[in-house]
Amino acid sequence: MARGERFSRGTKLMALSRQGWKCALCGTQISLLGKGGRVTHKFGEGSQAHHVRHVKLGGSNMVENCVVICDSCHYSVHEGGNYRWGKVIGGRSDFPFYRRSRRKR
Repeated sequence: MARGERFSRGTKLMALSRQGWKCALCGTQISLLGKGGRVTHKFGEGSQAHHVRHVKLGGSNMVENCVVICDSCHYSVHEGGNYRWGKVIGGRSDFPFYRRSRRKR
């Protein structure tokens, strides 16, 4: 990935906070960004930031286009690791934990 296509640390933290510190895809708790979260992750995985809409397809590096997901979820959304030629175009609705769930009162 080219340097201009990366999210800043602040953007990743804002996205993770928006998600309620859960993987945007599977909902597993994520306590730290990157490899540091492996210690507390239910399955011992790190996390990665993902562009909901890839930059090549007009996506931005803004927080609205950023989700933080587990390593295995990241592999899955890229069609089994097909990062370069994958054809799946994501949307917010593909990530059930894009916004933290709200408790009913």
